Amino acid sequence: MKKTRKIIFLVCMVLTLLAMFLPVADFQDNSSASMSTDIEKQQDKVDSAQKQLDRWIEGGKKSEADIQKQRDKVAKEQSKLDELIAQQEAASNETGAGLRYTLLPGKLPAELEIDQSVINQYKVYTTNFPVYYAGIWAAFGLLIAATLLVLLAGDKPISVLYTISSFCHLCAIVLIIYTLLRLAAFPIKLPYGNAQIRTLTAVVLVAAPIVAFAAHLTAVQNSKRSMIYVFCTFLSALAIVPFWIMIVNATRSSQAIQQNVSLIPGTYLKYNWNVLASKNFDVTIGFKNSAIIAFGSTILSVYFSAMTAYGFKVYDFKGSKFLYAVVMAIIMIPGQVTGTGFYMFMYQLGWINSYLPLVVPAIASASTVFFFRQYLEANFQISLVEASRIDGAGEFFTFNRIVLPIMVPAMATMGIMAVIGSWNNYLTPLMLLTDTKMKTLPMMVQELRGDIYRTEYGSIYLGLTLTALPLIIVYLAFSKYIIAGVALGGVKE
Repeated sequence: MKKTRKIIFLVCMVLTLLAMFLPVADFQDNSSASMSTDIEKQQDKVDSAQKQLDRWIEGGKKSEADIQKQRDKVAKEQSKLDELIAQQEAASNETGAGLRYTLLPGKLPAELEIDQSVINQYKVYTTNFPVYYAGIWAAFGLLIAATLLVLLAGDKPISVLYTISSFCHLCAIVLIIYTLLRLAAFPIKLPYGNAQIRTLTAVVLVAAPIVAFAAHLTAVQNSKRSMIYVFCTFLSALAIVPFWIMIVNATRSSQAIQQNVSLIPGTYLKYNWNVLASKNFDVTIGFKNSAIIAFGSTILSVYFSAMTAYGFKVYDFKGSKFLYAVVMAIIMIPGQVTGTGFYMFMYQLGWINSYLPLVVPAIASASTVFFFRQYLEANFQISLVEASRIDGAGEFFTFNRIVLPIMVPAMATMGIMAVIGSWNNYLTPLMLLTDTKMKTLPMMVQELRGDIYRTEYGSIYLGLTLTALPLIIVYLAFSKYIIAGVALGGVKE
């Protein structure tokens, strides 16, 4: 690590360590606020007594003695209210400024009490303070370890100590941010208020280690590479975890799903399957209908869109630019706008309760044409077509035997997108299909929520898992072509 960046790293780390011993939060003394509830109740009593007195005076049916008693009652309640207000003002004028808190070495002040009513109501906060304090000390220890490892690595450009230091540093940053967020979230019982984080100290605690971390990564190549792997792993986990939770929930009961989130599979898979069977959820029919629509429309969309894009690329005819502009304009029109007109057109053709309106219109896919044309602009040489023509090959032979193999990565990419879009399409089949034997999987899953007495979330997640399973298989089968397309696009002649 270069000397300048190492100095920046060490200064920021020292500032972070020192900031952990500075006051980071204040717990204001809200004794006056604790009396607000009593004042509000007393004010209601005064208002109620005054309204009763006004009604008696206006009605004229009460004796003067009763009215005088009511006046005395109003005055008595008002005196109690004035006394409470005076006590509140006296409490607010006291010199006590509340309690201070530093992350190290102390713990939360003993005067503080957690408001259990908030915990019982929202069930969000935890009062496991030993774990909280352990996290603070762990962050402190990791920061020291990261600093010492950088010092031990010396001036070496590459060292395993740098990599270990970067991991310790990253964990420390996460723990510090978690500690500050958790501190601000603790519900404190009156007379003290919740923690008010000191801005300057918090900024130092968060910004200083991040600046040090950036100085470390920009100076050491192997640490940068390791953190890139960590970041990619984190993004992969974000993408995979929702699918895993969906699969896990397919094996859990509805009660367990409503209570919490779990990453461990349950034992209710057979029960959820029986629920699907009892609700006329025929997986075979759903798969067949969805497959016919999804793969049929995808084949037509990919092939004819590739042919259209090839025509725009190879043939320079009059009006080609205008036609391409029309294709681009179609992309901007939402499908919901044309939904009613599309339904009426299909009705006039007699294509209701048929696969044809869900498959045949996919031939004209403007977005797919645009993608293929851009792909050909970057990866296709017109000289291949000219050489094929010189050899006597026909136009369809040239397209099918020379151009299509070049477009395989792009076709695989758009094929996956088309399959996913058509497989998950719910609105269009809902408009056109009313026959129960022609319903797709998304339509069947939606009908699982039709029970007004009880919703079986486990069976719904099982239906969603069965719906997503073919899409996952399609992606795994064609993902290598997507990677090939990216690699091909990165090659320059």
